[in-house]
Amino acid sequence: MTPKNATDNRSLNELIDDKQIRIFGLIVLISTLGIFGLWSVLAPIDGAALATGFVTVKSHRKTVQHLDGGIVSQLLVKDGDIVTEGDLLLTLDGTENKAQLEIARGQYIALTAQVARLEAERDGKPAIAYPESLNEVSDLRIQEARKTEDQLFTARKNAHEGEMSVLTQRVGQLNSKISGLSGQRKSKQELVSSYQEEAKDLRELLAEGFADKQRLRDVERNFTDNNGEISALSSEIASAQIQIGETKLEILQLEKKLQEEVTAKLSEVQSELYDVTQRMTATKDKVVRIDIKAPVSGRIMGLAVHTLGGVILPGHPILDIVPQKEELIVEAQVNPLDIDRVNIGLLAEVRFTAFKQALTPVIEGKVINLSADRLIEEKSGTPYYLAQVEMTPESYEKMKHLELVPGMPVEVLIKTGERTLFEYLTKPISNAFARAFIED
Repeated sequence: MTPKNATDNRSLNELIDDKQIRIFGLIVLISTLGIFGLWSVLAPIDGAALATGFVTVKSHRKTVQHLDGGIVSQLLVKDGDIVTEGDLLLTLDGTENKAQLEIARGQYIALTAQVARLEAERDGKPAIAYPESLNEVSDLRIQEARKTEDQLFTARKNAHEGEMSVLTQRVGQLNSKISGLSGQRKSKQELVSSYQEEAKDLRELLAEGFADKQRLRDVERNFTDNNGEISALSSEIASAQIQIGETKLEILQLEKKLQEEVTAKLSEVQSELYDVTQRMTATKDKVVRIDIKAPVSGRIMGLAVHTLGGVILPGHPILDIVPQKEELIVEAQVNPLDIDRVNIGLLAEVRFTAFKQALTPVIEGKVINLSADRLIEEKSGTPYYLAQVEMTPESYEKMKHLELVPGMPVEVLIKTGERTLFEYLTKPISNAFARAFIED
């Protein structure tokens, strides 16, 4: 073989080897792409929605507010203090409210005593029956009110009884007069009967000539005179009876007038007493609310006032109490773009960013609640949906060596289900095509 032929054969072999390498490489590339494509279509990948949030108590922190507000006169706690339910946190200045309560109580005592006196007058009782609220004889205001009403009751009772006595005596006198007149009339009637019989006998004797005519005339005259007197007496009796009727009517009118006056005054005083009672109850509540106490046991946070004399506005938060022994959950802010894939019941992975990641295990949880509408973050104005994630009991076992406190930041991966890489990559494209073909 000549040197030229040897060189040509070597070049040919090199070309064949190079072609084989390219073919092999192409086969490997196509195989790799095919396998990757097949994997992207068939192999499932876990989908997840990333959300940030923080740890909170399941029943939420308790915000302490005051309905009326006021000036702080005593401050007993500071941020971070642990308090027990019912502990006194701070006290407001109650000078004005206490003064108003004393004024209202004085009015209540006076009006209650007045009502008791008017009820006794209305019912015709011999003495005033005071309610139990006025039986505290050690209270000087109660003593004074009862003394005043007792004196007024006695004076009015005596005056009324005096008027009634005058009228009753008048009726008695008229009855006595009628009795006397009736007696006189009866005597006159008997005398008239006697004159009538005597005149009859005289007429018979006169007819026989045995009687004097003058005597008959005298008897007849006496008969007529006594009949006149009987008529006058009957008229006086009738007049006295009319006076008795009028006097009895005066008695009834006097009683009616007293009842009307007492009833009208009682209604007026009872209305005033109701108003005072309502005002006293409201003022008493204000005095009670001067002492602000812990509604639950927990840790003090966000104390809004730090000095004596500080002003608390009505209805504004004073402090928060974070319960210490209640179950902790995570509240996460879900991006509105992910909300279509997030549902109640989905599993989630919680990472506590406040701890070193190497020492902190991934905590498993479950979405237990999802806000029905979009919310807005106050500071940034970012829209979000609030998801509550409850950690499993097994996860708490993993966190024994770490102390979880409300407010800790977290990252939450909410598992939204499986889908292939191909679906993941083509979803934006299909959505874009869908929007592009929508007619205006």
